[in-house]
Amino acid sequence: MGTFKGHALPGTFFIMFAVWWTIQMCHKNLTCRRKKIPFTSTPTYPCACLCGRIKSWPIEPLVKLFFTSIGISLEIYTGVHDGVFNTPENAQHSTMFFFFLLTGVADLLLYFRLPVLKDLDYICMIMAVAIEGILFNFHLRGRDPLDTLIHTLLVYTIVVNLLVVVAEMKWRNNFHIAIARTYFIFLQGTWFWQIGFILYNPLPGAKEWDPENHHSHLIATMYFTWHCGAVFITMLIIGGCVACFHKKFRFYNNTEIDMKPLMNSSETSGTTFSMDSDNSEFEP
Repeated sequence: MGTFKGHALPGTFFIMFAVWWTIQMCHKNLTCRRKKIPFTSTPTYPCACLCGRIKSWPIEPLVKLFFTSIGISLEIYTGVHDGVFNTPENAQHSTMFFFFLLTGVADLLLYFRLPVLKDLDYICMIMAVAIEGILFNFHLRGRDPLDTLIHTLLVYTIVVNLLVVVAEMKWRNNFHIAIARTYFIFLQGTWFWQIGFILYNPLPGAKEWDPENHHSHLIATMYFTWHCGAVFITMLIIGGCVACFHKKFRFYNNTEIDMKPLMNSSETSGTTFSMDSDNSEFEP
């Protein structure tokens, strides 16, 4: 990950899923409010926008597996020198990708209705975020002050993200906690990109940051607050667009999504997961 592309890849991964979750959470929340039924958060959402049977496929878990596999492969490939893998930093990064890959595996296990632990999808997500935080916390040792600062801000975001995911698993009917999970995932993604530009700016003629200059630290911290505000505004805009879509196309369709294994856990057995399909479609 010690390159611009190494930061852009996980950043893109987080941003892509954050935007997707924002759209789906807002859609589900508005649908639940209109139908006067409780909102229930889920770690994974179906691709109802697709046609035919494809919309019932586990697209989101497969995309997770695809991106994390690419991340692991690139970290291993770039960490090999003279036929020997001797780059501890790359090993740490591939470990992070591996634990996020496990979240995709958990989603597939639930999709195929295999007998697994209750809330396995949330447990794997909590573990992935926790491992990410541990790795980046000890990733800072021996770095210059600017590098340490911008990665410390990332660790703060990861810690809050972890607490939010735990809270979301506990209070599944709280939309604000669910959307907060998406917010901090989104913030991680944009900040990964910013770290790449600060440390490995690929633009021609870009001025290198002075890691010892106090002004560099002030500007980096200010940029982080700007990211906090920009992500918040972006999510408000996305939510507003979803609300307008609901208002204009309320008649969109009356079909149900056959994706039950991806979503809400059963309240009885604790091993079988199902989706509340009534919460996933527009009301005619």
